[in-house]
Amino acid sequence: MKRIISTITLILLMLSSLVSSQYLFLSTREDRVTIVSGDYKEGILTIMNNGDKEFQVVSYRRYYVVDENNREVSGISLELYKPTGELISPGVIYTYWKPNETRTLRYKIYVNESVEVGRYTLFIVFWGFLGSGETDIITVPISLEITDIPLVVKETTVQIKERGISTFHVFNGETLEVHSTIYNLKNSPVYVSGSLYLEQNGKHYLKKDIAVTLTPGENLVQVGISIPYELPSGEYKLVYVLTYPKGTYLFSKNFYVYFGVDLVDISLERTQIMEDESNTAYFTILSERIIPVNLTLEVYGANNERIYNQTEEIILTKGSNIAKIQIPPLPPGSRKIIGKISFGHIELDQGSSSYEVLAYPRIENVSYQKLSLAPNKGQVKFLVKISNRNPREIKGTLSYSFFGINGTILKSSKDITLSPGNNEVEFITELPLGEIGYEISLESNGKEQKVQGTLKLELPSSTITSSTQSSSSSTPLSTSPASPEGTPLKYYVVVIVLLVLFFLLLFGYYSKPKSSRKRERPRPRRRSPLGKFKKPKKPEIREYNELPKK
Repeated sequence: MKRIISTITLILLMLSSLVSSQYLFLSTREDRVTIVSGDYKEGILTIMNNGDKEFQVVSYRRYYVVDENNREVSGISLELYKPTGELISPGVIYTYWKPNETRTLRYKIYVNESVEVGRYTLFIVFWGFLGSGETDIITVPISLEITDIPLVVKETTVQIKERGISTFHVFNGETLEVHSTIYNLKNSPVYVSGSLYLEQNGKHYLKKDIAVTLTPGENLVQVGISIPYELPSGEYKLVYVLTYPKGTYLFSKNFYVYFGVDLVDISLERTQIMEDESNTAYFTILSERIIPVNLTLEVYGANNERIYNQTEEIILTKGSNIAKIQIPPLPPGSRKIIGKISFGHIELDQGSSSYEVLAYPRIENVSYQKLSLAPNKGQVKFLVKISNRNPREIKGTLSYSFFGINGTILKSSKDITLSPGNNEVEFITELPLGEIGYEISLESNGKEQKVQGTLKLELPSSTITSSTQSSSSSTPLSTSPASPEGTPLKYYVVVIVLLVLFFLLLFGYYSKPKSSRKRERPRPRRRSPLGKFKKPKKPEIREYNELPKK
């Protein structure tokens, strides 16, 4: 009976103290607790005594939940645990809690599937007993967010795998890697599917499917796609999609895809060369990577006909690269060169330039004509035919030398300008009688061509013109008519031929046997009726310088 009376007395004292008690709200370091509907969340709360009172005893009493309209709701339950894992029922939980001191509280919050998605507030109520015997009602509010989406994507980053950096430019042949940090709010695994691809003008490229199961808590998802060398350069959008129960996550980022190799310039050692000279093409290549490529040189002539090509493999380094290719001697004409950079069968870049191959002028024919002969010398005119196969004028020097038995007779030269096509150069010289050797040379652009031959000057019965032709410097010239001034020779030849034919006909006629000839009666002579007539002599008239003497 005494025990019952003492218990009732204690309860009355407590109630009397509560009547005069104060309300105190304490804060937690955790901002918000997110829980998936139909699941639970457990963790640790850190509560700070932000008042100025020291509590001798703190006792846990109860909890309740209200919605955003401060209406109390059901379906959300709370369990508190000691650090040892023992469930705490209403009763003493802390002792000697000083001001600005923190205490921890393990919890587990259950949310029924019937609870609607939204934000709620969980209030945990404590009684705090002071050393003076006073009691304060302590309330700790905890913000709750109830969701039906089980996953939270905290961060997504994209980097180039080979370089380990994040950039908006990616090279062909590199790999784009996507890293996602995803938090599974549920206490059970969640299956996730999705895809990763590049998009340009509504078309999808390099699509890669994703399938992964996420465990409770934090997960790292990593997926990548390799950019093939064949993918054309341009701007693409990287699209990353994840699908899970009651949710979809979409991430996109623009990238510019290119090979990183550019042919900056093509230059030539010379833009004008002769037909027997080689040329050198220099290629300036800018590369952002170390990679082997093929460098191709093509040379085109008239009608875009390819007349030469060459391919070399070179290894590019980062920065500016200079490569060169030797071009062998090619036929005369305008030449266009095209330089190409390729990786395997993929053409990366190309450029062009041009140069001109000039032909050496050539002596095609040398002829001469004897203009006049004297007892000890003769005057001869030479005609030199020279071809210039170039589309423009070209300069040169024509030299000629004449040799006799005793050495050089005459030596001279003249500067000439040759027009495109055929050219004729003539000169007149006086030479002694006899057999004369000559050498005519043409020098142009550092190359010399020689033509040699002989002529004979003597006093003939008639003037004969000789000519000589040659296509090389070592072959003797053959004679042929060279100019209209040699036309009297044609008439002499025709007369001689006609006389020979006439005598052959007479010889054939009189060489026949006599028996085959018909006998003819001689015709009688016709006599004049006047007889013989003798032509009178012309009278002779004498002229005198002086009168006759008497």
